[in-house]
Amino acid sequence: MSSIEITPAFVAVTTHEILQKLGKPFEATINTYLLSKYGKGIEIIEDNPRTFYTALKELFGEFAARVFIYDLIKELNIPIKSTDIEDMITALEEYLGE
Repeated sequence: MSSIEITPAFVAVTTHEILQKLGKPFEATINTYLLSKYGKGIEIIEDNPRTFYTALKELFGEFAARVFIYDLIKELNIPIKSTDIEDMITALEEYLGE
């Protein structure tokens, strides 16, 4: 049985896939915002999921940002203690090895 190594790049790819499902305008908007404000696109989630969450929240509101992070957590099959945003971001950070 082989084990799959989960890398930060896997999280970024999964993030891209979810954004593509939501639509190209949504993906383009968040990517452009991240590039202009932080100098790094969607892949910023690999290094700093909190910054990614903050950008989503600033652009689309807290509810949309929470739902997106929840969907990402579920897609990655990360176990979470609760759906509290702090617990979800902490779980994502631990998953990324931060």
